[in-house]
Amino acid sequence: MSAETYRDPAAQMKRALFQSLVIGAVAVVLYMFCVEPCQSSLEKAKKEHEDLKGQQASVTRDLKGADQLKSRLDAIKADRQKYLNGLLEPLLESYAMRAKSLLDPLAADVGLTIGDYAEMPVRKLPLPKPQAPQLYARKPIRLTCTGSYATIISFLLRVEEKLPLVSLEAFSLKTQKDPDNQSATIVLEWPIKGENTAAAKGGVKK
Repeated sequence: MSAETYRDPAAQMKRALFQSLVIGAVAVVLYMFCVEPCQSSLEKAKKEHEDLKGQQASVTRDLKGADQLKSRLDAIKADRQKYLNGLLEPLLESYAMRAKSLLDPLAADVGLTIGDYAEMPVRKLPLPKPQAPQLYARKPIRLTCTGSYATIISFLLRVEEKLPLVSLEAFSLKTQKDPDNQSATIVLEWPIKGENTAAAKGGVKK
């Protein structure tokens, strides 16, 4: 431009106005294509962050609930396993033989001599309704033993400690002259399991 243009106030005003318009246009373009998209992305990122925080809190609650549920399930399994471990299973097709294998070591610990094991009829338990395919009953085992009164009581205490699901059904003592060789007859009841084939096939006929 010539020096006259700079000395012309109108020309200077037009030039300043043109520069302002150019700067304004550039600012609008920058806002539309840079600032506004960045703001939208930031708002979207904030919303996604809040959603993720909510999901994390929900997952944390679920994990705490899962831990509590697992603890309860483990406790139930432990109680069930105690019962399963206490079931009397036949040994060589004999419940008495299985009882002998379990009770002889307990008797030996206290010095008690068990002379005989005999099976007694199964005692049926009340059946649930509807009947389950898996049923349980009580199997009495009668045994005769000799020893002191204290030894016999110690043996029963050992049975109670080691076999908590076994119950004492009957006890009789024949007094002998020798206090260390009393004769006792003991009937112990064991839980046993069996299959209800009628229930497994679809129900029991009335």
